[in-house]
Amino acid sequence: MRPKTRSNDWPNSIRRAFFVAMAALCIAAALPVQAASNSTDKWTFVSFPDYFNFDVPNPKPEWEDAIDWQLDQIAAEDPVFCLVAGDLVNGHWWDGPRQIEHLGNVYYGGWMRRMRDHGLKVYAAIGDHELGDDPWPPKKAKLKPHFEDAFVAHLDPPRNGPEGFKGLAYYVRHRNVLVITVETFEEHDGKILPTVSGRQLQWVEETLSEHGPDADFIVVQGHAPILPGVKSRSSSRIMLKGGRDSEFWQVMKRHGVDLYLCGEHHDITCKEADGIWQIVHGGSWGRKVIPDTNYLRAHVGPDRMELALKEVPLICKGNNIWNIHKSRGPRDIVQISDEAKKKGFQTIGTVTIEKNANGKKFTNITGAFAEHQ
Repeated sequence: MRPKTRSNDWPNSIRRAFFVAMAALCIAAALPVQAASNSTDKWTFVSFPDYFNFDVPNPKPEWEDAIDWQLDQIAAEDPVFCLVAGDLVNGHWWDGPRQIEHLGNVYYGGWMRRMRDHGLKVYAAIGDHELGDDPWPPKKAKLKPHFEDAFVAHLDPPRNGPEGFKGLAYYVRHRNVLVITVETFEEHDGKILPTVSGRQLQWVEETLSEHGPDADFIVVQGHAPILPGVKSRSSSRIMLKGGRDSEFWQVMKRHGVDLYLCGEHHDITCKEADGIWQIVHGGSWGRKVIPDTNYLRAHVGPDRMELALKEVPLICKGNNIWNIHKSRGPRDIVQISDEAKKKGFQTIGTVTIEKNANGKKFTNITGAFAEHQ
C-alpha cells in the first residue's frame, strides 16, 4: 500500500507555499462582501423586510407558486445581494432552548433553502419575531441569547460587529456602497427595548468613521423605524425609542448616511430628514388585510443610486394555518393571479440620490417617495 504523504514530509519551500495559500483563503473567507474597486458599471441590490413574518413550512403547496414567482422576479433584477430587515419567521418558540433550536432548524432552514434555490444572497437584520415576538415578559426575555444564536447559525451573517452583537450587528462593503446592519432590540436591566445604544452604537460610529469616507453611498438596515408618521397594517407598531432625537439617528446624520431601511409595519412609508431616506416597506404574507407584497430595487452607479419600489397584489384565502402560540395565523392559500403576473410588479415610487462635488440631491421623486415631501 502506498503510504500517505503528510505535510511534515514536504520540502520546506512547498510547505511554506501551502500554508501561505491556506492563510490567504481563510482571510478571504472572513471578509465581508468584497471591497471591489469602484466601477462605472451599474449594479443592483434589493430589499424586502418582513418576509414572511410567519412560520411557513417548506414546502407549503398552496403558497409555493406565489413564492417562486416573486423570488423569480427578484432574481431577474440580478441583485448582488438582498437585504431583509427582520421578521423572517413568526418565532413564537418561547417554551425553551430546545424548542428554539428545533423550530429554528425547521423554519429558518426552509426559508434559507428558498433563497438558495433562487440564487439569492441574503443579509438580514434581526426583528422582534426572531426574538420570540414582542412583548417580552421576563421568562421570554431570558431566552434572547438562544433566539439570537438560532438566527446567526442559520442566516450565517458576517461576524465583524462588536462583542455581544456578533452576527447581529455587522457591515458589508460592495464596490462603492457600505451597508451596516443593526439589531434594534437591546437588553436594558433585563428588559428588551427598541434601541441602538452603548457598545453597539459606538461600533456603528467607529464603522462609519473607518469605512464611510471612501464610500459613495451608505445604507443602514434595522427592523424598527425611527422617524414618526408611519402607516401600519396588522403590526404592533414598534418604533425606535427617541426617534429623530435618538443618538443613533444623530450618528447617521453626522456621517452622511443615505438610506435607513426598515420594516415591522407591513406597509409603505418613505420619509426624508437630514439627508437620510427612511424607507419602511415589506409585508406580512397571508393576511387578508395586507393584500400585496413589495420590494425595493436599487441600481447603483458611481455618482447615483436609483431607487424603485415595486408592488404586486396577493390573493389570501382559506383557513388559518397553524403557527405555534398563534391563535390567528396566515391564510392557508396565498396566490398571485395570472393577470397580476402578466402585468408584473408595478413601480409605485421612485427617487434618485445623486452625489457630486457640490453635495447630495434627490431627483425623480415620484409616488410613495413624494407622499411625505
